Amino acid sequence: MKLTAIGLVAMVTTVMQLSPTMACDVIDLQPCLLPIINPPEPPTASCCQALRDQGPCMCYFIKNTWIGPTIQAPNGHKLFADCNVPYPSC
Repeated sequence: MKLTAIGLVAMVTTVMQLSPTMACDVIDLQPCLLPIINPPEPPTASCCQALRDQGPCMCYFIKNTWIGPTIQAPNGHKLFADCNVPYPSC
């Protein structure tokens, strides 16, 4: 019984790691907060890279996290444009 429980936990952990949302971490967008809050501030290279890296997660962020309204605001749209990253179509 103990071996079966360990096997089940290992299987669930593996499936969770393969889940696309597991790679989605809103904290990775931290370099983009200043340009969104203070629009004249241009986005940094690390912000633009974070937008590219987290691109597949943007619809998840918009629908399920506290940063969703910020991404959808005009400054959020401007940030994507300034980084030459396509705005997500969810």
